[in-house]
Amino acid sequence: MKKNLLMIGALAAVVMSACSGNDKKLAEDSAQIADLTAQYAEANTFNDSLLLLMGDIYTGLDSINQQEGLLYNTGGGEGVDRREEIRKNLASIRGRLAANRELLNTLQAKAAASGKENSVLNKTIEQLKARLAEQDNKINQLTSELEKANGRITELNNQVAEGEQKLEEANNATEVAKAEAVAAENEANKVYYAIGTNKELKNQGLLEKKFLGSTKVLQGDFNQNYFTAADKRTLTSIPTGAKKIEIKTNMPAGSYEIVGEKDQPKTIKITNPSQFWSRSPYLVIEVKN
Repeated sequence: MKKNLLMIGALAAVVMSACSGNDKKLAEDSAQIADLTAQYAEANTFNDSLLLLMGDIYTGLDSINQQEGLLYNTGGGEGVDRREEIRKNLASIRGRLAANRELLNTLQAKAAASGKENSVLNKTIEQLKARLAEQDNKINQLTSELEKANGRITELNNQVAEGEQKLEEANNATEVAKAEAVAAENEANKVYYAIGTNKELKNQGLLEKKFLGSTKVLQGDFNQNYFTAADKRTLTSIPTGAKKIEIKTNMPAGSYEIVGEKDQPKTIKITNPSQFWSRSPYLVIEVKN
């Protein structure tokens, strides 16, 4: 009986020792599995980040190419607004490239910190860095072209404004010259006539009669305001309102007619204006009672 008890105790010790060893191995395996799972998740996250970054970088290239197309096809009245829009878009793309470069550096640092050499990953990261640098250069080139275009447009606008100013000045000078020419022509065609009795004409200095001498017309100072001004191009007849009249100035015969019935007021009809006014721009008409 005592022998059996000893055998049972030894067997129990062996079983307990085996169970203890299995628990330790199980714990080690579980820890390793958890570590592998974390590494796998981290690798997946890393790869997803890299793929998203690659997609954004190539999308950025498409955006830059689109802005380049807009830049070289701007024209007309909307050109100024379009170029301002391109400037803002390029600034936005430049900011996105800077963020992508920072993210790429972070991924590269993580890859280096892992202690695992991955030539494909390193090559991919270097290619993406080169693509970002290429896009930076492209944006710089487009920005430079945009500034050149703006400078050229400013220059052209200044030239247009200067040309418009010169044209306006020329038009103003032309209008002034026309006005002066019209004024000179009007002045050249201005004529004057005065109608009055002998006494009235003498009082105004238009007639002057020396003792035992002939009557002189417009020989001295006379009252210019007594005359009526007219344009010889349009003056064709002068109503006198008198039945008897006498033209005192030396107007050429045959260049006018005195019309009106015998006992009716007379009118001077000018038949040849250029000849009529050829000797003097002044006409003096004496009316008689």
